[in-house]
Amino acid sequence: MNDTSNSLDQGYGPSNRWWLLSLVATAYLILIQHRLVIGYVQVPLAKELGLTDTQTGYLDTFFLIPYGLSQLFVAYLSDRFQRRRVLASSLMASAVCLLAMGFAGSFHQLAGLRVVLGFAQSASVPAIAGVMADCFTPKNRSTAVGFYNLSLNLAVVLVGTFGGQLADMPGMDAPDWFPGDFEFSGWRLAVLFFGAVGVVGATVIALVMPEPKRTERESTRGLGQEAAPLSVTLKSVLSARSFVLFAVTFGAFCVVDNAQNYYLARYYVEQFGMSNGDAGFFATIYSRPAAFAGLLLGGFLADRWARRSIRGRVKVQILGMMVWVPALCVLGMAESRVVLAGTMVVTGLAYGFYIANLWTTAFDVVDPAARSTAIGMLNVIAVPAAFTSPVIGTLRDQGVLELGEAISGLSLVAVLIVALLVFNAVKLLPRDFRVVRPAETPDLLDFLDESAESSEMNPTESG
Repeated sequence: MNDTSNSLDQGYGPSNRWWLLSLVATAYLILIQHRLVIGYVQVPLAKELGLTDTQTGYLDTFFLIPYGLSQLFVAYLSDRFQRRRVLASSLMASAVCLLAMGFAGSFHQLAGLRVVLGFAQSASVPAIAGVMADCFTPKNRSTAVGFYNLSLNLAVVLVGTFGGQLADMPGMDAPDWFPGDFEFSGWRLAVLFFGAVGVVGATVIALVMPEPKRTERESTRGLGQEAAPLSVTLKSVLSARSFVLFAVTFGAFCVVDNAQNYYLARYYVEQFGMSNGDAGFFATIYSRPAAFAGLLLGGFLADRWARRSIRGRVKVQILGMMVWVPALCVLGMAESRVVLAGTMVVTGLAYGFYIANLWTTAFDVVDPAARSTAIGMLNVIAVPAAFTSPVIGTLRDQGVLELGEAISGLSLVAVLIVALLVFNAVKLLPRDFRVVRPAETPDLLDFLDESAESSEMNPTESG
């Protein structure tokens, strides 16, 4: 890549930053489809393979645990090696695994492949995060992350709609050249289709994606310009107490988001008698476009509030999570589709406000030479959230609660998220903030700044 394409453009990043953003966003769109397709075909899948609710819940966990834990090691690869190669390899491995999943004949085979899928995808998001941090500056990072995460929401709409429609299709006999007597049921066709898309995507990333230059590393500060050993990098990341609390908060967020993604469409199938295709469409068509708006607006507000307050990005997250609480309560109780549609719009907006600033709040407090490692650690610390789906499945098998009650109960977790974000903004963030501090000016939620000033004047109470 030549110097012109990677030159800074008025302090906003290299001139090819939007091209790079489009490539990593496309890769993420495919990865999310691979990750979530099982949730949108689980009714016919469970029927064909004879799975209990507990077993279908564990299919989510068997992906999330290896995906999260392995990032303790593989996220570091992107702080040392070319992100382009790491991302292309991870995406291709994910695609191959999904193709194999289309031929699974039992719960144990499917569970094993979900474990492999978790390992395959684990290096992808830290690589993407490293690219994003180097392509955009603090002036526009939240906006860029908001645009990037549009791919996640588009992926959910696509996999929910087309995955469900494919799952509703009648089975197809394998062609004559295929070994054995095998029938491709609808859910298998869905899995194979998205796996084939992944093969194409990985090939494109490997062939056309340029590698951006590393930015903001300082030879006389922190980890320096070259990546440090893994142990030193991890110590640097975990020494930022605000980052650790951001990661714990993300874990609580994943408890809610995982359950929503995995069970909401099934709830509509069971509660309202929808087909898999209609349920997948209804579960995504209102919330995900709203999330588009939330990501763009949340990123826009955060980049501007961050110029006036070091807590600007966190304030946007707090606003989003405050409206998430009542929306989740309604989501599991409403019987009107009109009310549910409006509620899903609210949850989408709230989701966008939080996610648009997830990575950027981490970039504000960790060493630039440890960015990919830090994003990996978000998922490592959030691993306990992987047990959400099987816990809900087990409680259903035992007749303790219904899906609607479980979804409404997630609002209690959202209350915890708000409390953790407020505590972090007031107590920990001022000590760890790394970039040039903006001049503090009054803004919405300015009580955070007033509380922080009080605690900073009396450090013995904030230790």
